[in-house]
Amino acid sequence: MAVIAFTSFSGSPGVSTAALAFAVHWPRPVVLFEADTANVTSAMPGFFRSNLPPTIAGLDKVAVAYARDILTWQDLLDPDTKLSIAVHDLPTVGQMPIPALPTGHRLWVVPGFFHLTIVDGVRGLWGRLPRLFRALSDAGIDVVVDLSRTNPNDIRLPILDQADRVLVCASATMVDLNRVYRRLELPDLADRLQGIGRAEKYRLLLGEAPAEAVAPSDFAAHLMPVLATLPFDPDGAATFSLGKLDPRPNRNIYRQGIRRAVTVLGDETRPTEQKTDDSLERKAG
Repeated sequence: MAVIAFTSFSGSPGVSTAALAFAVHWPRPVVLFEADTANVTSAMPGFFRSNLPPTIAGLDKVAVAYARDILTWQDLLDPDTKLSIAVHDLPTVGQMPIPALPTGHRLWVVPGFFHLTIVDGVRGLWGRLPRLFRALSDAGIDVVVDLSRTNPNDIRLPILDQADRVLVCASATMVDLNRVYRRLELPDLADRLQGIGRAEKYRLLLGEAPAEAVAPSDFAAHLMPVLATLPFDPDGAATFSLGKLDPRPNRNIYRQGIRRAVTVLGDETRPTEQKTDDSLERKAG
């Protein structure tokens, strides 16, 4: 199973929206962690449309559980602990519905901080979270981590080190190409992008530019491989960022782009034994 980190090195061009959309359409059971340290949770007032009370779950509570040394992956998913939200088990909401999941999909969400006043007090959390992520992965549940913007010498860098894939979000413009290029010159990321087995896990997730677009091939030539370019569709993206109603999801252009990107990344991160079985099936067919 896989641990996938979403981040930006040049601002925050849709990182949280993309991470949540990927989690909604991921082909396997998945837990989404909102791990932004500069802003409070956007999922609770956005995707969940303020339908849920802050007592239901959150990174605040995960930090307390870690401080007490009582957190396992089973604890995280246990509804009685109120650490994560089992989106697939939520009751139907009437006038302000939460965006629906694909049939049969299992998704848990750990909302980000509700109060930024505690962020400095839980600095030890980030070095310990990768062990929890790996335990979830070993149990057959993938992990998507929304880091939003990663700053120089960010305390959350251990999450990048332990992730199986790091998706770097950027707008397909010369401005962002230059910003990311210069950011990668700093030692904290330069060291991480050197050596076999390190740079290979980094991918760019570009956002289509409404003007003055730069080709994905230019990003790939100067920065790193490009996984996909997401279409410029603010209304479609608002389904995930703001909980906007989506009565015709098959016509949501942003959702279509997410599905294509998920297919590529899902194939890359499938367990080896599953890839082998699929290959044998194709040969037999």
